[in-house]
Amino acid sequence: MDVIYVSWDKAIRMCYELAVKILNSNEEFDAIVTISRGGLIPARIVSDVLGIDEFYTIRSKYWGVYGRVYEEPRVSIHEVIDVKDKKVLIIDEVVDTGDTMSKIVDIVYKLGAKEIKVGVLHYKARSKYIPDYYVEKIEKWAWIFYPWSMSETLYGLAVKDSHGDVLDRVRRIIEELGVEVDYLGYENLVRSIEIYRSRYGEPV
Repeated sequence: MDVIYVSWDKAIRMCYELAVKILNSNEEFDAIVTISRGGLIPARIVSDVLGIDEFYTIRSKYWGVYGRVYEEPRVSIHEVIDVKDKKVLIIDEVVDTGDTMSKIVDIVYKLGAKEIKVGVLHYKARSKYIPDYYVEKIEKWAWIFYPWSMSETLYGLAVKDSHGDVLDRVRRIIEELGVEVDYLGYENLVRSIEIYRSRYGEPV
């Protein structure tokens, strides 16, 4: 399985690159809708650069722990999203299959948005949804490892590997990908991985 590891430094630079692309488009938006949890950090940076403080969150789950895909995106909304007659910018970290983004765009239109544009860090070529703004296009499918989901991703990658104990696999993945664990610290990462193991178990 191909894995693209994105360090914190690169991730933040990509967020600002996305924001500048949107800024340079000279389009003006009334509100930002982000897809939680992956889109939260990119969307916050974009909202800051564009000066948009009307900011809404829609929760969507499509990829579960272990990289398992649900039959369709599971969407939930926990706040009033006031986008009627507004031009809306939807931000996420990646469009993969395009299923989640298509569903979110449909929901936001049904909430009354007059126009929607979409921005992401990574656009996978296989996606059925083509974003209006993106930083990198991925031609060959790969698992993109963002730094804000370090424990979840390391655990998901480790349980897909059948060689050795989960923690041994995590150590090997860290070494192979050059994963930066300094912010959390290795001992705390181990504790976090143990939480994942106790909460989600290990698939047979």
